Amino acid sequence: MGVLVPASPAAAASVVAQAPQVALAYTDAQAPTTAHPVTSGDLPLGAWLDDSGTTHTSRVYATFDLAGFAAAHVLSARLSFGESQADSCAQRAIEVWQTGTKAGPLTWRNAPAEKQLLGTVGGSETCPASYLQLDLTSAAAAAAAAKKTTLSVELRLPASDEGNVSLGRRLSGSRGVRLYATYNTPPGAPTQLFNDNQPCATAKPYPSMGELTPELSAMLHDADAGSGDSTLTGRFAVWPVGHRDRRTEFTESSMVSGWVRSTHVPAGVLADGGTYAWQVQGGDGTDTSAWSKPCYFHVDAVRPSAAPVVTAPNYPPDEWSAGGTPAEFTFTANGVSDVAAYQYAWGPGLGVVGTNIGPYGVPQWTDPFAGPGFVRTATPGGSASVTLIPPDSGPQTLSVRSFDRAFASSAVTTYRFYVRDTSPVVTPDTPSPRVGVPVTLHLAPNAAVQPVDSYTVQVGYGAAQTVAAAADGTASVAITLNSTTQVEVRSHSTNGWVSNPYRWFATVDTTPTVTSDIYAEETDTPASAGGVGVTGVFTFAPKVPDVASYTYSFDWNPETTVTPDATGTAQVSWAPDASGPHILYAYATDAHGKVYDTYYYYFDVN
Repeated sequence: MGVLVPASPAAAASVVAQAPQVALAYTDAQAPTTAHPVTSGDLPLGAWLDDSGTTHTSRVYATFDLAGFAAAHVLSARLSFGESQADSCAQRAIEVWQTGTKAGPLTWRNAPAEKQLLGTVGGSETCPASYLQLDLTSAAAAAAAAKKTTLSVELRLPASDEGNVSLGRRLSGSRGVRLYATYNTPPGAPTQLFNDNQPCATAKPYPSMGELTPELSAMLHDADAGSGDSTLTGRFAVWPVGHRDRRTEFTESSMVSGWVRSTHVPAGVLADGGTYAWQVQGGDGTDTSAWSKPCYFHVDAVRPSAAPVVTAPNYPPDEWSAGGTPAEFTFTANGVSDVAAYQYAWGPGLGVVGTNIGPYGVPQWTDPFAGPGFVRTATPGGSASVTLIPPDSGPQTLSVRSFDRAFASSAVTTYRFYVRDTSPVVTPDTPSPRVGVPVTLHLAPNAAVQPVDSYTVQVGYGAAQTVAAAADGTASVAITLNSTTQVEVRSHSTNGWVSNPYRWFATVDTTPTVTSDIYAEETDTPASAGGVGVTGVFTFAPKVPDVASYTYSFDWNPETTVTPDATGTAQVSWAPDASGPHILYAYATDAHGKVYDTYYYYFDVN
């Protein structure tokens, strides 16, 4: 068995906790049937005198709840108490006994039996001693290991000292009698096991790994992680199936409780073509978890050696085809015996095969061969066929590569061919649409794509709308434009063919209409009347809604703004001061402050 050990194993995150006290009481030999539970005040221990001079003898009993340590490894425990009154500390001898339990009120006569002397607290220079303790590790650990829920102790003086008033004392009620335990909760069994992000497999068919140093992942668990260091060590074991005696162990020291973390199988452990099992256990530097269930995988480290062969009889390579019929592609393995699937995509790029990582580092595994752009083979090394519609006219390239069962890919084959234009015929009822005024598009199919059952029409970046075609494949649709934009139309055939788009760049005229009573635009006939000093009236009419003003200028002089009437029309008067060519420009602004395009009006003055 080979073993690789990390240089720095994770340290245990031990926890110090006070065991809850279930009961605290003292007994009095002078009152043998009276119970003395203590909730406050000091506790008498040994012989003592009351105010009348009567001698009493007392013992102290405490019971602690160990339920919180039932699943823990108790590393140490100590009983702690202090004195509020003592005459002699050099000769101190306080015995601590583990006791059984006793039903009914605890009294001198109904006291639990002493089972085992756990130790004696001896003398001290400080008197009274405010802090005294006794190691109870063995007793607490044994009780926790035996799943006992309580530990009961008795504090008393030795029989030879118990009647000596000078050795009697009072225990501090403020300090009480307390039990502190330092413990470590062993890590829980690892979960969330993955082979190269694939879920753990316990039954055939086992997943295949495409490399000799695959990644193994697991989630380790430590209940004490919230109390200190959450770093754990994962000990991994790998062996050939059927040969557990050839088990190799290696460690990863940077794993975190509650998170999936990974390591790689060391080089030289695996052989191509082998089938292996692995498992993992977690360690916190003090304790280790149980081993996880075994996971299994197969090693296939040889990539597909040849790119696939791609054929499409109805779209021959490097030739022009009429289009209108979906392309029938067949992919063959080109002699590679273990091809499991093919990946294909239009253009030069093929998507990356990978796995998303979710919360706490858990891989979100999905089988890539079940996703879009993949087709499986019926048998290893077999062929596969797909029916595809070219995305556009002109030169088209389909990229294809093969994958084996370990998700290793071959080189890429590119299949290039050409498709003639199949876009529909689109005829608008007006070449110059206006804002807010519907324009009707008359749609007819390309001769290569009959029969057509519908069209999709998209205006700008808006949602595409579907328009049903008549029996002859034609259709009409009214659209309303608010700005110059692109309109895209595709036809859809009953055989699934989607044409390449017809694109109409619709230019919307937002300039005002400018006319004049005597100074006609230079393109108009008859020629302008009027002359130098003769006043003409120029009228501005809207092509857009909600016009709030017109801004204009004659012969590039400073601009002037005029407010239209209720119909959106405005008139201005102007007399030329010279003959020859002149220019007037004007533009509209709507009630929302939007400024529209400028119209340039050229005219001549005789």
